[in-house]
Amino acid sequence: MKNQGVLTRVMCTFVFTLFCFYYLYCYQADLLTVTQHILSKGQTHYNHFVGAVLITILAMLMQIGVVRIFRKQRLAWALTFVPSAFCLMMLTNICVSPVDGGIMFGAWRFVAPLLIAVFFLVVWGVNSSGLLDSLPRLWTQPIRELWANLLILVALMLVICSAGNNDKCLHARIHAEQCLVDADYDGALEALRRYDVGDRNISMLAAYALSKKGELAERLFYYPVTDVDGLLPNGNDVKLELYPEYKLYKFLGGRYKQQMNARRYINFQRRTNHVNKPMADYVLCAHLFDRNLDAFVADLKKYYVLNDSVALPRHYREALTLYMHTHTTPAIIYKDNVATTDYEDYQAMERKFANERECKNALRRMYGNTYWYYYDYKK
Repeated sequence: MKNQGVLTRVMCTFVFTLFCFYYLYCYQADLLTVTQHILSKGQTHYNHFVGAVLITILAMLMQIGVVRIFRKQRLAWALTFVPSAFCLMMLTNICVSPVDGGIMFGAWRFVAPLLIAVFFLVVWGVNSSGLLDSLPRLWTQPIRELWANLLILVALMLVICSAGNNDKCLHARIHAEQCLVDADYDGALEALRRYDVGDRNISMLAAYALSKKGELAERLFYYPVTDVDGLLPNGNDVKLELYPEYKLYKFLGGRYKQQMNARRYINFQRRTNHVNKPMADYVLCAHLFDRNLDAFVADLKKYYVLNDSVALPRHYREALTLYMHTHTTPAIIYKDNVATTDYEDYQAMERKFANERECKNALRRMYGNTYWYYYDYKK
């Protein structure tokens, strides 16, 4: 250790410290937030910056301890970060159980301590055997020594990243919920927009964030939404990890002791006339998810004024345009020139392709954020 160059020590320490802080603050912060929230049963809150700083300091103190232990041994400076790297892997190799919502620690909680012990034994064994002393130094110049150590660090960082939780859906969900806690609805929607695979938890969060902005019926199908069951928590596979569930139900008009899935809750509110403005849009969007245009039109007349002086939200205009094209005796007469022109263009593009996959891909690029595309192609 005493033969390590100053340039190598400074650069490796700087690179690993910077990586450690960035990894914890920017990439795994939401995972650590939900971990502390679940383990403390919601009694404490994880601060992204403070947490990243404290864990980085602990990692560097561990590295200093390794340096002290092996100060008389021959060991590449980059390898002194190995125990810290294993601890980072153990810390971020966790996930949220889909069954009970608890924290599940991965295999690294067993592997990391074992590998740390093996690391110490190997270093001591190799140095005690005199094997390294009998070999010539692999580098004699400071620059070569630096690049060799940096290469080892890069390998360590890649292993840390691969061992940590890389579930894009979970990261999007937790980040969106953190934004909802902070009333940052645009931030929540931006996080959800980056995840382009249909998921019920993503649907629920997107619908709620849009509803808080008053844009549920305007932009719902801009997001990877699924079905009615993805509109509200059900206590099983659709649930909130950070954001208080009671706030969502309070916003929609009330929460009940009995757990209900989205369809049952929406139907109950509708039957008992507990329908405020946000709930009205949930009712109507539930009909759109079910492709039940007749029920949509019947309830639309209850909750919205239908005349030329009132502009309906975009997805309602699309649904009414589709309704007019699929019903010979419609319950209402609705005409929107812009929506009608767009729908005719949609149909014209659909007729251009003989291959169903090519047609679907082309329509997704042009009309993937419309209700028409959801109605025809989303399963």
